Amino acid sequence: MKKLFLAMAMCLLTAVGMQAQDGKWGIGLNLGYGTDIEQGFLGGRLLYDISDQFDIVASFNHYFKKYDVKFWDINADFHWNVYRAPVFEVYPLVGLSYLHGKDDFDKEGWFGVNLGAGIMFNLTDHWKLGVEAKGQIMSNSQFVPMISAMYRF
Repeated sequence: MKKLFLAMAMCLLTAVGMQAQDGKWGIGLNLGYGTDIEQGFLGGRLLYDISDQFDIVASFNHYFKKYDVKFWDINADFHWNVYRAPVFEVYPLVGLSYLHGKDDFDKEGWFGVNLGAGIMFNLTDHWKLGVEAKGQIMSNSQFVPMISAMYRF
């Protein structure tokens, strides 16, 4: 939990420091579920608009502890906004992922590729709510549905 708090605090400080670039940055929270490890997660995300068509999104997710096993993952995704309207935008995504698991005796990490799609609803000029589904393709692949809430600077 300390790592999650530290990662979210660093994302917040980075986003606040970059606030001068109006509309380019966003920070938010993720809530989702990993089907292979059968655990829910809470995480943070940082978005940067390259242009109206393309975004880069970095996220850190900490999975809720199940038994004595702890999991977290880091993702770097590229969104292509294929449809943009005043109310919502639809995007496919591709990215890289690292999933880390640890118990009392062992720890292991897996690198993978993310493939998926999502939709982001513009609630106000600054607030967005999103739904995303992606596959983390690695040695133990999993499906990851999630919702996110973001504040755009």
